[in-house]
Amino acid sequence: MRRLIATGAAALAVLAGGLVATAQAADDDGGERFLPPKDSKVVSSKEVSPRIIGGTNTSISSAPWMVQLLFEYNNDGYFYFTCGGTLVAPNKVLTAAHCVTDDNGNALDMVGRGMILANTAKLAGGPNDEGTAVKISRSYFAGSYSAAEIDNDVALLTLAKPLTGTPAQPAAYRDTTRYAPGTTATTYGWGMTGSSPDDLLADTLQRVTQPLRSDAECTENLDTALDYPGAFKPGHMICAGNGGTGDDSTGKATCPGDSGSPMMVNGRIIGVTSWGVATQSELCNFGGTYDVYTKVSTYMPALQPRIEDTNFSRDSKADLWARTSADGKPYTFTSTGSGFASRKAFPGTYSAYNLVVQTDLNRDGYEDLVARGTSTGDVYWLHRSATSSTYVKTKIFGDWKTFRTIVTPGDVTGDGHPDLLGVASTGQLRLYPGLGNGKFSASTAVGTGYQLYNQVRGHGDFTNDGKPDLLVRRGSTGDLLLAKGTGNAAAPFETPVVVRTNWSAYTTIATPGDVTGDSKPDVVVRNAAGTLYLLKGTGKATSEIFATGVKIGSGWTGYHTIA
Repeated sequence: MRRLIATGAAALAVLAGGLVATAQAADDDGGERFLPPKDSKVVSSKEVSPRIIGGTNTSISSAPWMVQLLFEYNNDGYFYFTCGGTLVAPNKVLTAAHCVTDDNGNALDMVGRGMILANTAKLAGGPNDEGTAVKISRSYFAGSYSAAEIDNDVALLTLAKPLTGTPAQPAAYRDTTRYAPGTTATTYGWGMTGSSPDDLLADTLQRVTQPLRSDAECTENLDTALDYPGAFKPGHMICAGNGGTGDDSTGKATCPGDSGSPMMVNGRIIGVTSWGVATQSELCNFGGTYDVYTKVSTYMPALQPRIEDTNFSRDSKADLWARTSADGKPYTFTSTGSGFASRKAFPGTYSAYNLVVQTDLNRDGYEDLVARGTSTGDVYWLHRSATSSTYVKTKIFGDWKTFRTIVTPGDVTGDGHPDLLGVASTGQLRLYPGLGNGKFSASTAVGTGYQLYNQVRGHGDFTNDGKPDLLVRRGSTGDLLLAKGTGNAAAPFETPVVVRTNWSAYTTIATPGDVTGDSKPDVVVRNAAGTLYLLKGTGKATSEIFATGVKIGSGWTGYHTIA
């Protein structure tokens, strides 16, 4: 068990009244330890009191998105529970930044020494073999985390392989309804069962309900308790509770060990357990004070691209896919951050397809393709097999010969599943809501007039507001227009507006995603001479939506498709 005493603005100094702001992680001074057995199986917890402060036992079927963060602190092969986390995609876990950093805010080696335990409500460290363990491939901090003030306390972990638990969805950017003061929120975790340093973690997942407080109440309560103006940061933090009671038999509070776990309202993650007021002898449920959580919606413009950042090389930068004109041979081009490396052969041949786009329909961390057959018009999902590196072809639509194009912009409907758009021959834009498994719900018409555009592209959020957008080029003028995402599944895009004039010189416009790795999608264009340019996204919904194009290659006339 590891109790990470991060400061709440005083660099571990004791504040007025002997109070400190204590990050709610666990303590490494004791507790059971275990070696993760083979076959990715781990063990359940030791026997302790099944009660967090004011909480109740919860089954993993009631919270299938809950996971545990484990870390090998002593380089001895033993892993310790440190924090909770939430599965937000099959291969992504949302947690607190202080859970994956040391006391000074330096990133821990989660790739080399970290692990995620899922599919169990039992705390790791006991005699029973339960749960599924998976390694971590990278960490991302959605903001400049301050260990001194426990600010921007949110992180996203990418897993080495996908998990089978059902993900939970974060609150949308600028969501206000779920944050209304007085709203009852539910927090989950395996935190300490009492406020004394001698108390143990809960052996079974707990849940506790608390009312949300206004920013004004949070500021008054926490800044006053700590005698430190600015300890609570509206916009970055939220707080909840009826106030600590100082009596564990009557209070409802998060404690060390609950850090990184989610606070939920109406099925969405609105907060990540972050910190609370404490003394050295009373670690939580401190009299009259509220618990503090990272406000998830604030960070969604930065988090969403990382949740959706699948690519062929499995890093944080989008790659390019292309096939040759002569024989249809496919290749991938790994992003270097400022361009693309030499091509690598991709499995299969693609001469039978006249349209190919990138996506990851099942969010398994392996990039997929959607391709349309030239002769039949049938549309296929080409996805990596779960047991090998080969790609399986699954038919998803029949006879799409008349469709002008197919677009895979991301999660248009906000349910966590990538969606697909088709432009009909009439110019009608149709939305096909994804189900997360290569299948789709019935389509709906969500736009008209798209016959005016000779290219319709999209892969991500170009305006940095947490909603996927489209780029379209008008055939008559060559102007590039932005169709800004609305977040409304019934009408997901605004009327397109011009953001660049006369793009007629470009024979191809490709939107592979975030090529540079800065969480903003970029654009790759090719001119008639075969010169390739990279236009870095800025996140601005204006004519400055992209930086000036940079030449990144030549000789690209030999490729029929670039995606």
